[in-house]
Amino acid sequence: IAKTEDIPEFSKRIYNEADRMLTMVNDIMSLSHMDEGAANIVFEPIDLKEIVKEVAERFGPIAAKNNVTISVQGDSDIIQGNPRLLDEMFFNLIENATKYNKANGRVDIALQSTEESVIVKVTDTGIGINREDQLHVFERFYRADKSHYRDSGGTGLGLSIVKHSAMVHHAKVELSSQINSGTTVTIIFPL
Repeated sequence: IAKTEDIPEFSKRIYNEADRMLTMVNDIMSLSHMDEGAANIVFEPIDLKEIVKEVAERFGPIAAKNNVTISVQGDSDIIQGNPRLLDEMFFNLIENATKYNKANGRVDIALQSTEESVIVKVTDTGIGINREDQLHVFERFYRADKSHYRDSGGTGLGLSIVKHSAMVHHAKVELSSQINSGTTVTIIFPL
């Protein structure tokens, strides 16, 4: 039997664990849907900058709470894409860039168009990812920073969703990172 004064803490823990489990179930369902193949996924003309800006705006309050500044700059360009998958892709990238950043850090999102592609770079000033973890961060359930596992509430599926969504869009994903200097994830969408 719980003491009355312990009930709020227990309730908070139960809520957080339930929320984490719901996030994991949703992430697994999203990956399963992509695993079924792109044949069932509907593509339409999408302005990448608009999607990125919408997702970045949703992170405004979280970023402000952590004293992290998010900026979106660059070209608008239309690709054939799935809005839900692109939203999930950029949600995961911006969430990681915000969550694993430093106080007074930055998340800079730059879009650039070329004749054959649209390039989106998400760069943060965060904690970085060590070299051996960089080889595995796009694998399902892999967590580079195990010390933040409980605190961050992550599932280890976010970057796997990014990779699979990129594959569905025939895009290429690149990652560069240095410990204590930050991370840049680049996605190259073909036109």
